[in-house]
Amino acid sequence: MTRLRQKMLEDLRLRDLGDRTRKTYICSVAAFARFHGRSPELLGTAEVRRFLLHLANLKRAPATRVVYHAALTFLFVHTLGRPEVMALVPRPRVRTQRPSRALTRSEARALLAAMAGRPFDYTFFALMLATGLRISEAAALRVHDIDRRAGLIRVRSGKGDKARSVMLSPRTLRLLERYWRVVRPPEPLLFPARRLCNPGRVDPVRPWAAHPVSTSTMSARLRRLQPAGSCRITSHDMRRSFGTWLLEEGSDLRLVQVLLGHASPQTTARYTCINADLIARTPSPYDQL
Repeated sequence: MTRLRQKMLEDLRLRDLGDRTRKTYICSVAAFARFHGRSPELLGTAEVRRFLLHLANLKRAPATRVVYHAALTFLFVHTLGRPEVMALVPRPRVRTQRPSRALTRSEARALLAAMAGRPFDYTFFALMLATGLRISEAAALRVHDIDRRAGLIRVRSGKGDKARSVMLSPRTLRLLERYWRVVRPPEPLLFPARRLCNPGRVDPVRPWAAHPVSTSTMSARLRRLQPAGSCRITSHDMRRSFGTWLLEEGSDLRLVQVLLGHASPQTTARYTCINADLIARTPSPYDQL
């Protein structure tokens, strides 16, 4: 490990950035160095601009280029102490994405029904609806994170490397027990990736890999398995549904904040929304005339 990489890793830790963010920033800076064939200590504004223009010419998405820009900004501002390098480098503009929404109960039931013949996928996404886990948190779960006696699921690697616990209801426990009997994934992973012997073909002898299923794989499955004719559903929609349903049922905002792993209740208040089911059930003032 080079001295510069070691110092940047230490700076990232001092900022309390999460493990995934640290890895992404380090990989982004390494790509920048490989592109120019020199240490970033010897590079400046012109080289940064050339690298970001190279990514744009490769048709990299603005959201991807923003990450590279953020990584290089951290490098030059905090690690190298040269903020002037990034001062005149424009940050890519990211288009506003479709806002996340809460599913109705009927939409959630239809989504799970479309996965009924796929126990791995059904259990993964049903667990997200039951607990509000991020897709990365669900993928990283291990068998020992399921605390049957306490009725809790331990989330050990949440956003920002913050641990928390979420509820494990009797119904969710039965779901996991049935999944374990049917799928029989190898311990310690709860949702391991499949081992391929050829592209698209699972190894018949050793079907499971020693690492968790990737979030990109599960996001692709979620897109593919949605009911025909339904609105597009994302993993974020499922997480928002969990928080919205709890608040509609009268749960305390602080409790929902803790369950979702938000640092601030203001984030939770913005994150949730009014479900269409509740709007439909609300009587109109006109009816009281």
